[in-house]
Amino acid sequence: MGKKDIATKKYMSDNVRFADVFNYAIYGGRQIIKHDMLKEISAEELLLMEGENGRLITRDRVRDLEKMCVIKKSGNIVYMLLGIENASNVHYAQPVRNGLYDFMGYADQVERKSKENRRKRKLRDSSEFLSGLKKEDKIAGIITLTVYFGDRPWDGPRSLHEMLSIDDKEILKLIPDYRINLIDPHEINNSEKFMSDFRYIIEFMKASGDKEKMNSLLNEKHNIYSNMERDAMVVIREWANINIKFDEKEEKQEMCKAIDDMMRDARMSGEALGEARGEARGREAERKRMQEKLDEKQSQIEKERRRYEKEIEELKRQLAEKQTA
Repeated sequence: MGKKDIATKKYMSDNVRFADVFNYAIYGGRQIIKHDMLKEISAEELLLMEGENGRLITRDRVRDLEKMCVIKKSGNIVYMLLGIENASNVHYAQPVRNGLYDFMGYADQVERKSKENRRKRKLRDSSEFLSGLKKEDKIAGIITLTVYFGDRPWDGPRSLHEMLSIDDKEILKLIPDYRINLIDPHEINNSEKFMSDFRYIIEFMKASGDKEKMNSLLNEKHNIYSNMERDAMVVIREWANINIKFDEKEEKQEMCKAIDDMMRDARMSGEALGEARGEARGREAERKRMQEKLDEKQSQIEKERRRYEKEIEELKRQLAEKQTA
């Protein structure tokens, strides 16, 4: 796991930020999921499959983050498993990757309920014995979010169907689709709906690459970026490749210096851009002046040409009259 992946995983493990991105994805930013509703659970998934000759084959996967959430809404209690997959690069098999995590999670729940039912002898007929589940048994829903930290917009598939080499709609309707839930900062135009400092990481990422926007952002929110928590600044450092050295005693000072350096670079680039634009405007003005002078000369020449033509015609007429006299 690279530095960027480690930084984003640590950053998103915070319950406030974790709840924030799910509130945005599920409820459009309404604060339904609270940080104290989340309970850390193992992010490891282990699936047992029966292979050839009845031998068991194991497949294990480790999610980036997974938490249990209990939501009380309108008198109902909803149990959910919420998972996050951080992505620093586009993954062109993300639908399969996320789908595997989700269905391994469902398989794990079925196995646990089956073991409990068999141990407590709760199963009543052959159908229940076959699955290990009672007819009324339910399992928790699983929602996986892919939180993308890449430096370019996501251009990978967002559904299983997009990955298939099939265009026939009659066939596709019989193949269950799986869509990923993607948070791509490049596509977000309502970052104010995030309540945590993830909002400012989004705004930073969107301004990156545009010196004028970055200068405006850092001027407007200098205090916010200078006082961000360490793990948030680590994400920005790793993502934007900014040279920030952290020291426990001077951590804030280093952050302020890094922000000030970025602002200075943005201003310098802005000044250079302004000078270049000023020079371009000057060249354009000179070009227009020369064009006007040329047009004026051509107009004078055209007037003189018409005058001479009239004089020539008049001389020809007079000559013709003399010849006939």
